[in-house]
Amino acid sequence: MSPHVVIVGCGPTGMNAAVEAERRGCKVTLIDEGSRPGGQIFRQSSIGSELRIGLPAELKRKAELLHRFDAVAERIDYRVNHTAYAAFAGPELHISSGQSSAILKPDVVLLATGVCERAIPFPGWTLPGVVYAGGAQALLKTQGIRIGERVVVAGAGPLPLAVAAQLSMAGARVVSVALLHPLRSILSHPYALWAGRKVVQEGWQYVNILRRNGVKILSRYVPLRADGEDHIDSIQLSQHDGTGRAVAGTEIRIGCDVLAINYGFTVHSELAAMAGTDLQYRAERGGWLPVVDRYCRTSVPGILAAGDGAGLRGAWVAQAEGRIAGAVAAGCYDQSKLSRIELELADSFRQRKIHESFQNAVQESLHLPAGVWSWADEGTIVCRCECVSKKRIEMAVEDGHTSLNGIKRNTRAGMGWCGGRMCLQNVAACAGLRSLPLDYQPVTPRPLARPVALAALREQQPL
Repeated sequence: MSPHVVIVGCGPTGMNAAVEAERRGCKVTLIDEGSRPGGQIFRQSSIGSELRIGLPAELKRKAELLHRFDAVAERIDYRVNHTAYAAFAGPELHISSGQSSAILKPDVVLLATGVCERAIPFPGWTLPGVVYAGGAQALLKTQGIRIGERVVVAGAGPLPLAVAAQLSMAGARVVSVALLHPLRSILSHPYALWAGRKVVQEGWQYVNILRRNGVKILSRYVPLRADGEDHIDSIQLSQHDGTGRAVAGTEIRIGCDVLAINYGFTVHSELAAMAGTDLQYRAERGGWLPVVDRYCRTSVPGILAAGDGAGLRGAWVAQAEGRIAGAVAAGCYDQSKLSRIELELADSFRQRKIHESFQNAVQESLHLPAGVWSWADEGTIVCRCECVSKKRIEMAVEDGHTSLNGIKRNTRAGMGWCGGRMCLQNVAACAGLRSLPLDYQPVTPRPLARPVALAALREQQPL
């Protein structure tokens, strides 16, 4: 009997896994919150005609992957606009859409849940007009909206440069890009750069686009505060001393009506945690990650994790790992089949290794030095859903609440709409928990991992 494989997430990992598992005769159910396949990196337009946002090589990879997925989409159970809100050993997955929900008990669950963006709190970051860089990119890709009249992009890693260039290519007025680390920070890993030379080439294309369009690139700059009454009208920046702390006397102010920020990512690992998989904390890889082996297997039988949802490593790794995970899922953990899978997918294993090596260079540009936590003052909001300030978090620690669970119970930080995905790494850092000698633990995972309508729980479909 063909195994039933449920895949959560329809980005590059999920799409390739679905193609591979279907090719091997599996019954495949694909769950995705979006209305079209692609995830964030290959997000598609929702206005009818496709918007060509990106470089030619990127667009070619996107078209090829979507073509492969479209060829099998009608042969799988592809559920758009669905949310996976709970996962348990078994495996067992709870999903919802609109006013209904269901419980799935397949042979294998593959979590290809990706990441969400991360900001570092600073005064004024909650003003309207301060957005995530990926959010600005999503508006551009799906709606063709060039956000703002005067845009500043700030952050760390490659995404701020790509988003700024894409906005500029689309006709937006990008005033400046403020990077936490200089571009040369990645040069300390020459072999890794060579391994990812195609990605590096695309990155330099984006840099050259910014330079041709007159966008000023500021290196080693940090945000001091965003100013404005009911909307941002300027951002004050400063050079930092190498540890992330602002250097007095280097302040500059830039007028803008949009500030797009991205200081890394947080892995969507709440379903893996809820299912009881072992986790490890790796800040530059996205926080609390499910521990997986080379075949994407977690510590819980029947549950796989792959792509950025198993550790931030980029779209190239995600695509290769999707094929590997799809094949392993199809084999239902049959140990005797793993060697054959390695031979059949030797190129995917090789590509994953090459681009994981390249990520050693990328991590240099994503590193968050300790001084970045000095940006927030006492009144700066850290948990936006529950309006919890840095001072409130520090008071909880002074009162003896020295775990994330304790801080959550005492302050409500992490109890809001996002379930802590957007804030808990920042809460932990502001509380000083990162200085503990052992890896600190995330909050106890509980359903619901995503907001679900009560009507959907009432109208649960029978097994």
